[in-house]
Amino acid sequence: MAFESLLSPIKIGNIEIPNRTAMAPMNLGVPMYADDGTWPRKTIRYYEERAIGGIGLIITQFVRAYDKIGSYPIVGLHEDRYIDSHSELVDKVHKHGSKIFHQIALMGGKIYYKSGEAPSAIYSPVYNFKPRELSTDELDMLVGKFIESTGRGVQAGYDGVEVHGAHLYLIGQMMSPATNKRTDKYGGSFENRMRFITDIIKGIRAKYPDYNIGVKFGAYEELEGGIDFELGKKIARYIADLGVDYLHVSTESTTLGIFSKYPPVPTMYQPRNILVHLAAEIKKICPEQVVIAAGSLTVPEEVDAFIRDGKFDVAALGRTIIADPHWIKNVRENKPVTPCIRCMACYQQLLTGGALHCSMNPYMLHESEQELPKPGRIKKVMVVGAGPAGIRCALTASKRGHDVSLYEKRPYIGGMIYPGSRPEFKEDVRRAIGYFETLLKESSVKLVLNTEVNIEMIDSIKPDAVVIAAGAEPVMPEIEGIDSAKVISAVEILRDIDRIKENIKELSEKRNESIRGAEPDYTSPRAVVIGGGEVGCETACYMADNGFDVSIVEILPNLLEENEDNNLKLGLLNLINEREIKVYTNTKPNKIVEEGLEVVLPDCKEFGINADIIAIAINQKSDRELLRNMALKVEEFHIIGDCDCVGRIRDAVSEGERVGRWL
Repeated sequence: MAFESLLSPIKIGNIEIPNRTAMAPMNLGVPMYADDGTWPRKTIRYYEERAIGGIGLIITQFVRAYDKIGSYPIVGLHEDRYIDSHSELVDKVHKHGSKIFHQIALMGGKIYYKSGEAPSAIYSPVYNFKPRELSTDELDMLVGKFIESTGRGVQAGYDGVEVHGAHLYLIGQMMSPATNKRTDKYGGSFENRMRFITDIIKGIRAKYPDYNIGVKFGAYEELEGGIDFELGKKIARYIADLGVDYLHVSTESTTLGIFSKYPPVPTMYQPRNILVHLAAEIKKICPEQVVIAAGSLTVPEEVDAFIRDGKFDVAALGRTIIADPHWIKNVRENKPVTPCIRCMACYQQLLTGGALHCSMNPYMLHESEQELPKPGRIKKVMVVGAGPAGIRCALTASKRGHDVSLYEKRPYIGGMIYPGSRPEFKEDVRRAIGYFETLLKESSVKLVLNTEVNIEMIDSIKPDAVVIAAGAEPVMPEIEGIDSAKVISAVEILRDIDRIKENIKELSEKRNESIRGAEPDYTSPRAVVIGGGEVGCETACYMADNGFDVSIVEILPNLLEENEDNNLKLGLLNLINEREIKVYTNTKPNKIVEEGLEVVLPDCKEFGINADIIAIAINQKSDRELLRNMALKVEEFHIIGDCDCVGRIRDAVSEGERVGRWL
């Protein structure tokens, strides 16, 4: 059987889950919490969809064990009035054969809008404000509240509880020597720092001996004086000896701009499966324990191999099943799996106050709206542009029964995500293109490559509807010398860097021929990238990986100034640092000359940067006049994707789906 290890059942405590997958607990965003603290029906439907998709175990986002300390908009389980809401969730999940644990936690000092309460009143990169120190009596009381909250979970019908000791929330703060500076029974020695979680676990076990208990904990902290991996292993062994039913291995990175080599939510700029090493080492020292691993476990073949090799027992799937709620079902049935591209769009909600969303799955938190409407009549549809917007629109319209043709002027699909997928560190985006290719092959969509659609074609074909998803083209800034042969858009470099390198080599050879006795220097071409946003930074890293000596010029005070996701920003900045790319911020491009680029530095002094090639990574725009003329040739006309408004993959996929349903 394919994926034999991944699809095999496993016992956790006194229950059996049907496969080796667990839904990782994830914050859904403030809008997804009801004012009364119960589970919103939309959230219940979100969990139910993952159970329908075959996930073995669902671990809920954490629910509050107490409401008078560490207040934060979240689901409650600290009073009996919440039990019915939790029972409804449990029943929905059990109906489809999945098991479900509730996770309990308190925020502690890690509150984003006020000081909160913590083990010690100290300043820390973990906290936005200095917290109030909890008294010994308060901690004794909170132990009881965790136990009482668990009891309500028992009444609601959950299969078990996960005690959240990771991510430096309150329990994690108590265990960490960086945040616990106490001198009472809850601080000082290792055993005292572990007392809080010990008393919670022992209390639950004593009162509910048949209830299953898991613990999520931080095996590593990117925090001075915090938990290094040796201490993490010691914590794992200690918790295992308390008689828990599984260990869920996670880590912690801080909130204030510190890059972590073991981030709890790895981005596309870090390797997949980056936390597997930690889980595997803990499995070695706790061989009798069920060990759950996390951290970008997105590729079925990789997960199956890790389980087969004994690295861990169960894969916690977070963003993986945001992108594809039916991930495990599709694996079992040998169907394409929607890839998570680790773009962090889902986590933007933590910064913007919105609800969780996904670049690849437009039905995230809209699970009840997935049924496609039948069209009033079958239409001949032309979709122009095979980027993510055009592909999604064509596939959805085709599923509804329309006669759909998808036209692309280039010899490949993907639109702007094709050049965006070329760097080695963008492998997850390349997987998305492969996924789209598979879906198109399996569909009735007629794909026509190497064909640029014009008004005459529309006149000839006479479609009932035209959807323009042709993307946008790079804009060249108004800089003296911009017409130089050495100037090129960053997108063109990403599309075909081998051609660029060959051109540079020829230019360098000609230059060296004119300098008597000069050694050829084309093996180390020099490049300047104008623009320090995501495209510019990725292009710079890609060029460095291809042998260029690269500089970035950015007029704003910092690189990635407009990027809201701190984890994504830190990951890309780390790639720039690793490649020793020179960075000029607060620097204005002034003139392109034969030797390279003249700029104006922050102190208003002029400076020259030698360059064989200058890459422009600034703005894009669409040809609005052409679109207007095309619109006059057909009854039904839609514009989606970047040619309507330049956006991200999420915007393109959502727009494509919307118009595909609308046709």
